[in-house]
Amino acid sequence: MDAKNVLFWYTTRFGELFKLFITGEYVSMIEDKDISIVVQGPIIYQSTLGITENVTQLVCLRLRKVFPQGEIILSTWEGENTENIEHDQLILNQDPGGTWFNYEDYQTLNNCNRMIISTFAGIKAASRKYILKIRSDLFIVSKKFLDYFERFPQYNMEYKFVKNRIICFSLNTLHGHKTSLFIMHRPFHISDWAYFGYKSDLFNLYDIPLIKEPGFSQWFLNRCKPFYDIEPWRLWKMPPEQYITYSFLNKFTPIKLDHTVDTSNNNVELSSQLLTNNFLILDQTQFSLISLKYLYFVFSSAKGYEWYIFHSDWLKNYCQLMSHSRLLKTKYIIQYQIREIVYKTLNRVLRKLNRKNQKICRLFAFFLRRENNKLRDNL
Repeated sequence: MDAKNVLFWYTTRFGELFKLFITGEYVSMIEDKDISIVVQGPIIYQSTLGITENVTQLVCLRLRKVFPQGEIILSTWEGENTENIEHDQLILNQDPGGTWFNYEDYQTLNNCNRMIISTFAGIKAASRKYILKIRSDLFIVSKKFLDYFERFPQYNMEYKFVKNRIICFSLNTLHGHKTSLFIMHRPFHISDWAYFGYKSDLFNLYDIPLIKEPGFSQWFLNRCKPFYDIEPWRLWKMPPEQYITYSFLNKFTPIKLDHTVDTSNNNVELSSQLLTNNFLILDQTQFSLISLKYLYFVFSSAKGYEWYIFHSDWLKNYCQLMSHSRLLKTKYIIQYQIREIVYKTLNRVLRKLNRKNQKICRLFAFFLRRENNKLRDNL
């Protein structure tokens, strides 16, 4: 082997080791045959940018392609047309209806009970060890998110109430909101778009009481809202995502949360501890899901998304649990610092390209249309 080839060999090996150190690349041992997929919500037809005229059909076809041996459970409402939609089990729930909560928009309803009923019915019907729960408008790109499931073994046992952390989505997982004058914290706010975890953990997550309507959705109709709540038009006690997470955690440890921006009783710190030890927050680059209704991409805390909780934020908190392994802690610190730099830059570039005529969204829509046509041709 000449010097050039030796140099190439060592450079390649170093690159592989560097990638392993920085990304923490790990191959999951979880198999499709052990996964039930709960597709929850109404049957959706129209997408943004003309990607498809049957969103839920495309969602389920893609799930079958990505998880060929997975069990697909479609949990929707009585009266929905489910013809030609891929599934192994069909659950038709009685629709509890939604409740008005927004005095600026009487058409927008609180669907919290719909979410709980349809999701819990799908979870109960699942026959596999693991469950992936997604909304009926979410297109999955890959199953690489499985590689993260068992990668973070450190816990503070005082705050751990799951068999293994539940993977959740960064989009709509919130710290709260920031204004020029103050910060509005919103504790216990985990996105309900998608989850992955043990069936027993997701069962516990959704085995919670239904909200009592219309009192819950119109909580502030006859009450004064806190001055630091920047959404005075929303009358609900709290949004569905927050109610579900809070109700789940409250079964294991006492939490006093009177409304969506209640920061008393050390709720902000308690929320941070509980979310770090019971959930694993992944970004769109890791938990690769695309909403066919909205088609937007957020990879870091860019302007307008400063109070989303991204994986790098979660990783910072996780590092505080790692007192015994300095090398591993250093690795994770480098990871979240690099993620912040790389994805903030990428976010700025994408937003700039997308600003005038949605170039990035249209490019993604083009590839999604092609995938839709391929999957439909194989029906």
